[in-house]
Amino acid sequence: MLLSDDIIIRESKIEDIDYFYKWELTNEVADFFSIENNQSYDTVIRTFIHDDENIYKKQYTIILKKTDEPIGRIVLNDINKGWKAEIFRIYIGILSLRGKGYGKQAIRIIMRLAFEEWNIERLYLDHYTGNPASKLYLSLGFKYEGVLRKSCRKNGKFYDVHLMSILKDEYFEKHH
Repeated sequence: MLLSDDIIIRESKIEDIDYFYKWELTNEVADFFSIENNQSYDTVIRTFIHDDENIYKKQYTIILKKTDEPIGRIVLNDINKGWKAEIFRIYIGILSLRGKGYGKQAIRIIMRLAFEEWNIERLYLDHYTGNPASKLYLSLGFKYEGVLRKSCRKNGKFYDVHLMSILKDEYFEKHH
């Protein structure tokens, strides 16, 4: 379990799928990820189980401390301790709780886990053009590396994504 002032991040459980399914049906979440519109509940379950069996992935649920309720999700991918990891998906699923700093706290926790416990050299992510979270990533020290042209596909259409990363020395310089 990982903690900040307001949130707890714990490994996701099968019981969390109901939340993920509901959140990922909303445009506010799905629009910024390669999640097909109206994905089925079975698809969410199959993806969860497939990712849970992958040793290079970790799934986490963001819990609001004061209510002990799930409010968001984090999926890490391409985890190679001592080298790199990707923030594959991160969101606050309850719209009324967006903009309150919970996403920032969640990313800080993940950065601490990746750089201080896993001793990675590079943490990276990508985002669709227009994703408002890009400002948050910049504020935390992520830097743009370029655009991956037509790198994601959603509902049969290809999208460019913007690649960002933060390196270990940049993390320690900014956050310690």
